[in-house]
Amino acid sequence: MLFVSVQYLGKIEAILFDLDGTLVDSLPDLHFGIEQVLRKWHLASMSEEEVGRYIGKGVVNLAQRVLQARLPEAGEEEIQKFTRDYVNALSVSGNTHTRLMPTVKESLAALRADGIPLALVTNKAGALIGDVLKKTELEEFFPENLRISPDGGLSPKPAPDMLLLASRRLGVAAGQCAMFGDSRNDALAARAAGMQSVLVRTGYNEGVPIDRWASENGFSAIFDNIGEALKQMRR
Repeated sequence: MLFVSVQYLGKIEAILFDLDGTLVDSLPDLHFGIEQVLRKWHLASMSEEEVGRYIGKGVVNLAQRVLQARLPEAGEEEIQKFTRDYVNALSVSGNTHTRLMPTVKESLAALRADGIPLALVTNKAGALIGDVLKKTELEEFFPENLRISPDGGLSPKPAPDMLLLASRRLGVAAGQCAMFGDSRNDALAARAAGMQSVLVRTGYNEGVPIDRWASENGFSAIFDNIGEALKQMRR
């Protein structure tokens, strides 16, 4: 049985992890994919910092926000086509620039050694998850049935749907799960699911400093990275 000793977290028995910005730094590849499609569409380039402000609510939302900035008259058909082109660009690129965040692999290995059930809950397109996990050597920690994405009609975070599905598949009550993430979407999804929220400063949060957002919205469990968060955990 695992519990968190700091005052703002209660006992937890399973941990759900976000992917982009939490386990891996994928922004360079996400930016590369957007740039590929912008060039294909003959649209103006976009900085990595701007792309980072649009990450968090899934690939369709990312495509929509990019097009709002570069092609405001775009309709639903253009958004869907941009989304397909973007996913294809990322699939072809092979996640060349995606890297593990600090302390991730050793932290996951320690949790597995302690027998803590783990799941991945991400707004990333399901078709891209396997390649990222393979590239960063995280496949062993997350079996395919515990890689939860919006594919199949699930609502993306901040909706709680994917988190609740993960808790059911893990066989652990939602109230005994913690959601580790880097953004408002992770925190709000955890709150809606009745789970504990743990935030790390390694990600993007749509361009808003996570500490400021968390303070304004009642979230207090914030750490530099996953390893620092897990230091607070004791049997």
